[in-house]
Amino acid sequence: MSVDRTIDPELPWGCWLRIQPRNHFKAVFVDDLTGREWPTIREAFWCGRLRMPLRNDKVPEDQMEFLHGVLAQIARRQASPCERSADMFHGSGQFSDWYFAWLHNQGLIDESKGHLTAEGWAVLHMLMATRPQPVRQDRPGRATVRQLTEVGLGPEEREARLSRVEQLSLDWGEGFRRKRIGAWPHVILVERGEGPVPVLQTTWSLRFDTDEQRDDFYEWLCVRLDRWPAWAEMADGHPHLELTQHLLMVMGAALRGDAES
Repeated sequence: MSVDRTIDPELPWGCWLRIQPRNHFKAVFVDDLTGREWPTIREAFWCGRLRMPLRNDKVPEDQMEFLHGVLAQIARRQASPCERSADMFHGSGQFSDWYFAWLHNQGLIDESKGHLTAEGWAVLHMLMATRPQPVRQDRPGRATVRQLTEVGLGPEEREARLSRVEQLSLDWGEGFRRKRIGAWPHVILVERGEGPVPVLQTTWSLRFDTDEQRDDFYEWLCVRLDRWPAWAEMADGHPHLELTQHLLMVMGAALRGDAES
């Protein structure tokens, strides 16, 4: 699928594909410009556009989710190379640099500006719209693309920005919130559980001495809204300290990246 197209960044990638019914078979997606057929839009993108191989005859959803997370981060903010390698690439700056160079070569990002291209935006819309049901509630979260680029980043007073993030995240299935537990201000992480009545449950918390300290930390988290689902996944079923240690590592890398910029 190497033909040139005019990409509308407001529409999902692949919106030009046509569904073609097949007698006694599942319908396929046809690209009328090339004549190629695909069983899913995600396979059209992964195999046709990126020319990547299937894994066990399936699109590797973990790789699609990772790409989704990287594009979501770029859409929301410009993380420093130090922070993104520490948080998303297991500390490997070489892997991080290679991945971003690959995205630039694919035409999904403009690495010199640190922005998504028109096609990159279209791909982000498509990835969010076509996620398989088993991962639909997971990364990179239930925030819409528009919310991802606006929530918590506006010109309002800080309290208004933080409160808006808290309010919207009530519907996302997981999110960080500010709470007072006993006499102490806390930031907690809540996730929706399983069962007949999937109630919210606290999976992680961090105590602070003052409300100002808590709000400073919460603001840092809100800027990184794109990473909340991944961090929630880290806290789910793991020792409490793992997420705390990871956040401290990412915060240190972010400070180092800011100092070097």
